[in-house]
Amino acid sequence: MTPSNFVVVHTASSFHSAQILAGLLESEGIPAKVPGAGLTDEFGMSQKLAGTADVVVTRDHLERAADIVAAWKERENGPGSE
Repeated sequence: MTPSNFVVVHTASSFHSAQILAGLLESEGIPAKVPGAGLTDEFGMSQKLAGTADVVVTRDHLERAADIVAAWKERENGPGSE
């Protein structure tokens, strides 16, 4: 899998949310990752603590991944989430 085979399926509000979603997608058999997750220097760590983070999947899994992301977002923002 080359980097060009990956497309953004969701932009999470935090690095941790992106990691959770990538794990959910992986558990469904969809190759997913959070770019920059392997960075361990000071810059990489600061990026993980601030701002949004993308979740990427392979192009051939995009449609199924988008359905899973939509269901995940609905659960996260559904009744009782206030």
